[in-house]
Amino acid sequence: MPNEDFSARLKALAFIIKYGHDLFNAKTFDDAAANVVNNSHSMLNFRTATLLESNGRKSRVIAQFGQPNVNPHARLAVLQRKLADSLVFDEDAVVVTADNGLEAELAQNDAVYYALRLPPPPNSDNTPLFYIWLLEYEKEIPAYVPNSAKLLANSAAEALFYHRLTKRRFWALRGSLPKICFWTIVLGAVAAMMFIRGPERITAEFTLQAPQVTGAYAMYDGIVATCLKPDGASVKKGDVIIVYDVNQLKYRLGVAMSQLRETEAELALEEQSAFSDQSRLARVKLLEARRDTAKVSVDEAQWYLQNAKILAPADGLLVLTGGHAELFAGRAVKTGDKLFEVHGGDGMLADIPINEQNASLLRQSPQLALFLHTAPENALECEVIDVAHYPELTEQKTYCYHVHARLTGDHEGLRYGMRGIAKLSAGDYSLGYRLFKNVILYTRRF
Repeated sequence: MPNEDFSARLKALAFIIKYGHDLFNAKTFDDAAANVVNNSHSMLNFRTATLLESNGRKSRVIAQFGQPNVNPHARLAVLQRKLADSLVFDEDAVVVTADNGLEAELAQNDAVYYALRLPPPPNSDNTPLFYIWLLEYEKEIPAYVPNSAKLLANSAAEALFYHRLTKRRFWALRGSLPKICFWTIVLGAVAAMMFIRGPERITAEFTLQAPQVTGAYAMYDGIVATCLKPDGASVKKGDVIIVYDVNQLKYRLGVAMSQLRETEAELALEEQSAFSDQSRLARVKLLEARRDTAKVSVDEAQWYLQNAKILAPADGLLVLTGGHAELFAGRAVKTGDKLFEVHGGDGMLADIPINEQNASLLRQSPQLALFLHTAPENALECEVIDVAHYPELTEQKTYCYHVHARLTGDHEGLRYGMRGIAKLSAGDYSLGYRLFKNVILYTRRF
């Protein structure tokens, strides 16, 4: 009998040593947690076991007996997590039954729970982490469980905290060493690039325009009879472009002249009668006023007829508003409506709108390169002739300064309205200045 008792104690000691050895030799923390609940079954003979990790406020299930993968959202795991959060450990172990707070779902099949708290080792750092080991038994806790579980719990606690706080840090640092070196090199290269100096560059779209653009506007409200020149035609100064419909004007002029002649005849008759009858002088003055009014009506009708033809204000290329000459026939216009433009002058200009956020480049004399969308392989020769002193609101709802450049090279094949990309460069700035300038500008918006 003593020999059998000694043999049993020796086997138990060997099991505890092997149990702790396996836990420390586990490859990962998850393997060690699984070994805690799975390898202890032969000694503790529980129905099921669960290991939870807690930070003092909230716990999570990290291992379950017989489960290779833990589902923290399973119903059993959720109930056991709630149980672990509600436990108060006056000592290292607590027995929970249906009589002292075990939920009905967990207490099914006469289940009772033996909960152990696995505190951190004495020589560990001040960490809020600890582990809770839940052992489920049927009806009651066997007498050998408290002592056996306590022995296993000491080995489990040391192994778990070794993997969590010591081994994990070492292997994490070792595994991330190539990444640390890589990002150190990248950050060093970025920091070095901050001091690389070069000209400030911006890009914007440009449009080819005529040096002189002259507009023609409607002189008065009326209806257009016809447009004599097609869009894109070459015109000379004084050429008739648009003609008003003057039929109604001629009728008005005829009526006004008729009224004027009638008033003048009546006035002459009254003036003769006024020599003998002084009472007719008032009638004479009234007829003189009517005569003056009729003259104004005649002059007005004649002015409308004289301005019924809209002439080209300059030599150049005709650009009709609307684009088609036939659309002007029968069109009603109002005073001040733009009818057409004449693009003329020598050479060709490029209009470049520069966003006011990038206007710092304009403080110096920028160098300019133009690339057409239709021929991006060659740069157009040009020189900056004018920079606007104030920004204008564009169709894109942005404020832009307009830069004008004159093309100095060959203009063959170029047409007004062609667009492209303009590259402007000036000054000598570091890359870091450009980067931090944009960052600071962005933060000022908040």
